[in-house]
Amino acid sequence: MNLLSLKKSRITTIVICLLIISSISVALKLSHVDFTEPPISEDTYVYILAAFSIINGDFSQPDTKPLGWSILLSPFYLFDDSADLLHYVNIARILSIAVSTITILPMYILARRFFDEKYSLVASCLFAFEPHLINNSTLGLSEPLFILAIILTTVFILQKNHGWYFYMSFLLAGMTWWIRVNGFITLVILSIIFFIVYKSNSKNFAKYLLCIAVFVLVASPMLIQKYDQFD
Repeated sequence: MNLLSLKKSRITTIVICLLIISSISVALKLSHVDFTEPPISEDTYVYILAAFSIINGDFSQPDTKPLGWSILLSPFYLFDDSADLLHYVNIARILSIAVSTITILPMYILARRFFDEKYSLVASCLFAFEPHLINNSTLGLSEPLFILAIILTTVFILQKNHGWYFYMSFLLAGMTWWIRVNGFITLVILSIIFFIVYKSNSKNFAKYLLCIAVFVLVASPMLIQKYDQFD
């Protein structure tokens, strides 16, 4: 009973620490954004305009900007009839800040695969308070979602005790390609990790081929659309 109480106490302490880290991170991000001014990056507008195109049934893709982030934005624009473009920019900013903050928890879970609780909290702090990541999360761009997807793919591929988690990892890898063009490199990294973490035998190779099929299945709508647009 004492061990159970001690475990619950440690979990409670960790949860409180993560909440404090997240709260400070949000405060820092909000202090770095002016919601009355348009963002510096023109890419923000590319994602926003693509989100409106999706709402209108047009899934055409910009040359180097996949639709993943715009697809996430589109439901939040669907029932909003503001005539102010800055209003939609701020929605994108708020969502990117939220995604970046949510990523603190997966970052802690990933760090726990290698470190104890204390150092894992330090890793979460480094992620939450890194100046470039803070600034990037206030621009309404796709990077926070891309980082979250990459961290989750890594978390799942390292869960060796759960036999189906690596399928989820390759599914998320396919989604990273929807978010950014260089998301394809995630497949290469996951393939290397897969054969390091799991034994190289015929059974696992068959599972790997199924993982590749999951990746291609997720990415195929984007690839078909790109083929139709750019031949």
